Amino acid sequence: MDYSTKELFYYLNESISNSVTYKELSNLCLTLFCTCSILPERFESTIINKEKLAMLFSKIAKEKNIVSYPTTASYYGASFHNTHSEGHWLEVMASVLKLAREPKIQAAKNLLV
Repeated sequence: MDYSTKELFYYLNESISNSVTYKELSNLCLTLFCTCSILPERFESTIINKEKLAMLFSKIAKEKNIVSYPTTASYYGASFHNTHSEGHWLEVMASVLKLAREPKIQAAKNLLV
């Protein structure tokens, strides 16, 4: 993990409450996949791609003790991988294209306040 990715991980992990739900975390992942405009300016030059997001969110899910196979994962077409797996978060992001899932951007912003 490069420095800017580590910095983004620490920012997200510190900003997100320990009581975050799977649905909230999935929405944040989906939002960051679609737009990084909700991040502070210091991350403007950070290269964020789906692989990095998958790695970050698998680590955050583990840190925040997100249930391994939540029942709501099927909403995102992501019920084939454990939430601690990068594959799970790749499926969440793919739901934008496969299932036409749109992020709730304001809800994602509220997680990072």
